[in-house]
Amino acid sequence: MHIVAKFTVGSEQGIDLFLQLKEAQLKEMYKDNVDIEKLNLFMEDELDHRSAINYLNDITTQLVIVFGDDKALGYSIIKNAYERPSILKDKKAVKLSLYILPEYQNSEVFQSLWQKCLSVTKSYSQWMEVVSTDPLIPFYEDCEFKINTHSVLPPFQLPSSVLIRDKE
Repeated sequence: MHIVAKFTVGSEQGIDLFLQLKEAQLKEMYKDNVDIEKLNLFMEDELDHRSAINYLNDITTQLVIVFGDDKALGYSIIKNAYERPSILKDKKAVKLSLYILPEYQNSEVFQSLWQKCLSVTKSYSQWMEVVSTDPLIPFYEDCEFKINTHSVLPPFQLPSSVLIRDKE
């Protein structure tokens, strides 16, 4: 399988791929922890096409999609957010969100996605908040992310971990 990660614009095709992957991510993340009716209502809001267009066309947001033989396997959102962990208060930092379909969660796919993200964020500290059971945490730790604190992830208050990869 030929693996490649690409920056993706907020075109119709880019939005559709992002929403397909986001739907898979939300189902996987919440399936065993949230009532199906609550999850469906949440997903309806989170997967709104117009909101996704606005989100991805924000100048502070970049979308990267990793492909295997032209099939979308995962994505990353790179966001220059003002909100950040206090330890990064006076530093240049970006927030990352990553997801890879479960059947493709391997080192080759992760590294392709990670290296593309790193190509534009290497001069920044990076942080993310993930559910504490996220299967990608070992990959993050291999990339020098460290768990900074534990919290709860809205809207369903699932236990979460805030991971930081400090540039310095």
